[in-house]
Amino acid sequence: MKYFFKPGVRTISGELVSNEHAKSILAKLISKEDKKKPFSDAKLVTLLSEQNISISRRTVAKYRDQLKILSSHLRRER
Repeated sequence: MKYFFKPGVRTISGELVSNEHAKSILAKLISKEDKKKPFSDAKLVTLLSEQNISISRRTVAKYRDQLKILSSHLRRER
């Protein structure tokens, strides 16, 4: 039953989008980052707001964990 009532995320304009949509945009942003200087969670919040998605840094960290994406210092390549 939970499947049919997925929670959403508010956009900057006030619309409601699915959290799956926000996660997919987050994954795309991380996949395109410079591997030597990966984005911090705070920077990802800024980039998501440019995509019209308004979420907190803690939510970014939660979604990143759900997507099994490491934190920025663990994603860094030398």
